[in-house]
Amino acid sequence: MLPKNTLKKLLRDFNIKGYSDPNSKYVENKKNGKVLKLTIDDFKYEDEYYGGEPYSGNETIWEKGKDIFRCVYWGKVVKGVNFSNIYNFLKNALSKGPDGELVHRGPEEYIEGNLRYINSIEGDIEEF
Repeated sequence: MLPKNTLKKLLRDFNIKGYSDPNSKYVENKKNGKVLKLTIDDFKYEDEYYGGEPYSGNETIWEKGKDIFRCVYWGKVVKGVNFSNIYNFLKNALSKGPDGELVHRGPEEYIEGNLRYINSIEGDIEEF
C-alpha cells in the first residue's frame, strides 16, 4: 500500500487532471454509463459513472495492475434546480480540486450563482 499522503496526492492529481484538462473525456462504457480513464506514471485511474437522477459511480486506482484504491459515490439534484444546468456546474465544482482534508470529488464547498456544491467525508483516505 502506498503511504497515505502519497495516495492522497495521487488521487487529487487524478481528480484535477480528469475535471480540468479539456483533453480528458468520458466515453461510453457499453453498460449504460460512461468511464474516464487516465494514467500517471505506473498508476491507472478510472471514474465510471451512471448518470440520471440520482447518479452514482466509482473511482479506482491501480498500481502496476493491482487495485490499490476504490471509492463509490452517489449524488442527486435537489428539487427546484434546473437539471439541464447541473452537469456544467458540477464539472466546474469538481475542476477546482479537493481542499482541506478531502482527497476527491471537488472542494468542501463551491458556490456559483444560486447553486451550491457540498462535499463531505467521514473517516480518512484509508477508510471513508
